[in-house]
Amino acid sequence: MTEIDNQLLEQFFQPARTIEIKDNGFTERVMKQLPDRTARLSQWWTFFCVVSGVVAFIVLDGWEFILSGIMMLLKTNIGELHPVPFFMTLGVLTCLAVVELVQRLERWQV
Repeated sequence: MTEIDNQLLEQFFQPARTIEIKDNGFTERVMKQLPDRTARLSQWWTFFCVVSGVVAFIVLDGWEFILSGIMMLLKTNIGELHPVPFFMTLGVLTCLAVVELVQRLERWQV
Protein backbone atom coordinates (compact mmCIF):
# COMPACT_ATOMS: atom_id res chain seq x y z
CA MET A 1 0.00 0.00 0.00
CA THR A 2 1.09 3.52 -0.63
CA GLU A 3 1.06 6.49 1.68
CA ILE A 4 -2.02 7.87 -0.06
CA ASP A 5 -3.89 4.59 0.58
CA ASN A 6 -2.96 4.76 4.25
CA GLN A 7 -4.20 8.33 4.51
CA LEU A 8 -7.47 7.46 2.79
CA LEU A 9 -8.03 4.53 5.14
CA GLU A 10 -7.30 6.68 8.17
CA GLN A 11 -9.76 9.32 6.96
CA PHE A 12 -12.40 6.67 6.32
CA PHE A 13 -12.09 5.10 9.77
CA GLN A 14 -11.59 8.36 11.70
CA PRO A 15 -15.29 8.73 12.66
CA ALA A 16 -15.33 5.17 14.03
CA ARG A 17 -12.49 6.01 16.43
CA THR A 18 -14.55 8.63 18.20
CA ILE A 19 -17.66 6.48 18.64
CA GLU A 20 -17.89 4.94 22.09
CA ILE A 21 -20.42 2.22 22.74
CA LYS A 22 -21.93 2.28 26.23
CA ASP A 23 -21.75 -1.17 27.78
CA ASN A 24 -21.66 -0.33 31.50
CA GLY A 25 -18.03 -1.43 31.83
CA PHE A 26 -18.65 -4.89 30.32
CA THR A 27 -15.67 -4.70 27.97
CA GLU A 28 -13.30 -3.73 30.79
CA ARG A 29 -14.53 -6.57 33.00
CA VAL A 30 -14.08 -9.10 30.18
CA MET A 31 -10.57 -7.84 29.44
CA LYS A 32 -9.62 -8.15 33.12
CA GLN A 33 -10.87 -11.76 33.20
CA LEU A 34 -8.80 -12.84 30.19
CA PRO A 35 -5.58 -14.63 31.13
CA ASP A 36 -2.37 -12.77 30.45
CA ARG A 37 -0.91 -15.12 27.85
CA THR A 38 2.33 -13.19 27.37
CA ALA A 39 3.23 -13.36 31.06
CA ARG A 40 2.59 -17.11 31.16
CA LEU A 41 4.65 -17.71 28.00
CA SER A 42 7.44 -15.59 29.43
CA GLN A 43 7.49 -17.64 32.63
CA TRP A 44 7.60 -20.94 30.71
CA TRP A 45 10.35 -19.64 28.43
CA THR A 46 12.42 -18.54 31.43
CA PHE A 47 11.91 -21.93 33.09
CA PHE A 48 12.98 -23.73 29.89
CA CYS A 49 16.12 -21.59 29.53
CA VAL A 50 17.14 -22.09 33.17
CA VAL A 51 16.64 -25.86 32.96
CA SER A 52 18.57 -25.99 29.67
CA GLY A 53 21.42 -23.99 31.20
CA VAL A 54 21.61 -26.24 34.26
CA VAL A 55 21.58 -29.40 32.12
CA ALA A 56 24.29 -28.00 29.83
CA PHE A 57 26.35 -26.98 32.86
CA ILE A 58 26.14 -30.50 34.30
CA VAL A 59 26.71 -32.33 31.01
CA LEU A 60 29.69 -30.15 30.01
CA ASP A 61 31.32 -30.32 33.48
CA GLY A 62 30.99 -26.62 34.16
CA TRP A 63 32.39 -26.95 37.67
CA GLU A 64 35.69 -28.12 36.23
CA PHE A 65 36.10 -24.93 34.19
CA ILE A 66 35.09 -22.69 37.07
CA LEU A 67 37.41 -24.38 39.56
CA SER A 68 40.34 -24.40 37.12
CA GLY A 69 39.78 -20.69 36.46
CA ILE A 70 39.69 -19.91 40.16
CA MET A 71 42.84 -21.97 40.78
CA MET A 72 44.63 -20.22 37.91
CA LEU A 73 43.60 -16.84 39.31
CA LEU A 74 44.87 -17.77 42.78
CA LYS A 75 48.21 -19.00 41.40
CA THR A 76 48.76 -15.81 39.39
CA ASN A 77 50.93 -13.16 40.97
CA ILE A 78 48.61 -10.27 41.82
CA GLY A 79 51.27 -7.71 40.88
CA GLU A 80 51.23 -8.92 37.27
CA LEU A 81 47.50 -8.40 36.77
CA HIS A 82 46.55 -5.46 34.58
CA PRO A 83 43.99 -3.08 36.17
CA VAL A 84 42.06 -2.33 32.93
CA PRO A 85 39.90 -5.51 32.96
CA PHE A 86 39.10 -4.88 36.62
CA PHE A 87 37.91 -1.34 35.96
CA MET A 88 36.01 -2.39 32.82
CA THR A 89 34.18 -5.06 34.80
CA LEU A 90 33.47 -2.60 37.59
CA GLY A 91 32.08 -0.12 35.06
CA VAL A 92 29.81 -2.69 33.40
CA LEU A 93 28.48 -3.91 36.75
CA THR A 94 27.86 -0.32 37.84
CA CYS A 95 25.92 0.40 34.64
CA LEU A 96 23.83 -2.74 35.11
CA ALA A 97 23.08 -1.79 38.70
CA VAL A 98 22.00 1.72 37.67
CA VAL A 99 19.71 0.36 34.93
CA GLU A 100 18.12 -2.09 37.38
CA LEU A 101 17.63 0.65 39.96
CA VAL A 102 15.98 2.96 37.40
CA GLN A 103 13.64 0.16 36.25
CA ARG A 104 12.61 -0.61 39.83
CA LEU A 105 11.97 3.06 40.55
CA GLU A 106 9.82 3.33 37.42
CA ARG A 107 7.77 0.30 38.51
CA TRP A 108 7.18 1.82 41.95
CA GLN A 109 5.95 5.11 40.47
CA VAL A 110 3.35 3.43 38.25
